[in-house]
Amino acid sequence: MIYERGQTIVRRHLHPDGRVGSVLCGRVVSDDEHGLALWIETGSQTMRRLDSAGRPTRELSLLTSLRMTTMLSLGTWQPFRTLMLMPPGAAHSIWWGWRPDGGFEGWYVNLERPITRWAGGVDVHDQELDLLVYPDGRWSWKDEDAFAECTGDPAFWDEVEAAGVRVEGERLLALARAGAAPFDGRWVDFEPDPAWRPTPMPHWWDLPADATCWGPEYFQPGECA
Repeated sequence: MIYERGQTIVRRHLHPDGRVGSVLCGRVVSDDEHGLALWIETGSQTMRRLDSAGRPTRELSLLTSLRMTTMLSLGTWQPFRTLMLMPPGAAHSIWWGWRPDGGFEGWYVNLERPITRWAGGVDVHDQELDLLVYPDGRWSWKDEDAFAECTGDPAFWDEVEAAGVRVEGERLLALARAGAAPFDGRWVDFEPDPAWRPTPMPHWWDLPADATCWGPEYFQPGECA
């Protein structure tokens, strides 16, 4: 399945039990042999989980939040204008981020299982460990404690998969330290189509990925044109 430039799609992060953990939506920049590039403008709508008191669960460990009563709620994407690249079959995505003043903030490497495509977008199983790379060459790991906590839990991954996740992260770190693609300046000057406003959450955000009863017109609502 190939998406068209300017098409609205969702990127759903799924919990191990199959529930939707969070949803992002944006505009397709390109979809080719280099991967799927998605633009998420500041202010685009998101879906994130809250606890029963209405508090965001992002500050809790994933294992803790999975054992709580939570619900999805609309929010907005802040603070960075973001370009996400999901290379074909890759166990990662790379995010370019720009501050509101237009300055390039750096790269965010999200380690994840290869995406699954469906008519309305892509589904992702996050692997917790992330890598931050800054324009001046600095870098740091993110969420190492969460990655360690999930490793060995039957709902997540075993030590073998965890080792593979770390190897993938180290491989990308080596590319970043060498200034090699995709950390070689490509996309840093990217400007989206000026007509692309912040993206509203499309009505199909929670459609089952295996649904086959909807035609292409179902995924082209006027409010997202």
